[in-house]
Amino acid sequence: MGLFKLGGAQIEASLAAATRQYLAGGMSEPQLLAAIHDDTLDIGISNYPSAAFESARRETSARQYGYVLGGMTECRDLDSGDVHRFVAGDFYMIEAGTPYIQRFKQATRILFIRCPAAERAETPDVPCEIAEWAETPLLARRLDLRAAQCAPRPNSLKPAVSVAVLDSLQRLILVKRTDSGYWSMPGGTMELDESVETCAHREVLEETGALIAVNGIVGVYSDPQTLIAYSDGEVRREFSVLLSATSSTETLRHDEESTQIARVPLNELDQYPMVPSQSRRMADVLAYLQRGQISLR
Repeated sequence: MGLFKLGGAQIEASLAAATRQYLAGGMSEPQLLAAIHDDTLDIGISNYPSAAFESARRETSARQYGYVLGGMTECRDLDSGDVHRFVAGDFYMIEAGTPYIQRFKQATRILFIRCPAAERAETPDVPCEIAEWAETPLLARRLDLRAAQCAPRPNSLKPAVSVAVLDSLQRLILVKRTDSGYWSMPGGTMELDESVETCAHREVLEETGALIAVNGIVGVYSDPQTLIAYSDGEVRREFSVLLSATSSTETLRHDEESTQIARVPLNELDQYPMVPSQSRRMADVLAYLQRGQISLR
């Protein structure tokens, strides 16, 4: 057969059930796709829905190439100790014989090529310090900007949901973000199969451990001048819905996206440092609680 096609739907379905799938090659690993058999090279996609790392390796004869389709990865050369970071859009090469260990940010996807087709790789020794580095989740840092501050051009627009959660004593639940070091209300980006309310329930539960009852909309935020620049190269313009909710959950806990969690009385919010966009939303929360006023920004 002179032509062969693997459809995008087939590829996505296989990656939903496996971290790596070959498009062409020897396919020595479990393979869901009916890929092209080729003993001269390996071509495939690695998909990391969660932060992860792969064991150290040294390809004895194969040169490796990678194109970062999305997310971010770091490779550490075990000989020199140097760390090389690659973000979405970057193309990189690892020379045969190079011992390395690699870690990946959540939601990273890489198109890889090995030439010639990989034989059995060696497993080099890894110093404890580097092993600890690999096991530490790779997180993108964020910088909240206004477009007037010589900010980079936005390249991303993702609907997001945040939630002003009050407990029975009218205290607001806040988390201190790992990626920025500032306090904020819990929230995150919507998944393809979610409604705004479903996303709110999931994000609050993941980030705080709280079950909530949504009772209103505080505001919708879509200012194209409000940007978030991430260290993985994403520059996201604002689009977020802020909901109001209550929770009677007694025990809270934060996940890896935060370093602290707190129940904050409304008259003490100014003691918790926030980025300007979050401070504006906090003022809108107070206006909503006092007068039922909804904000459109």
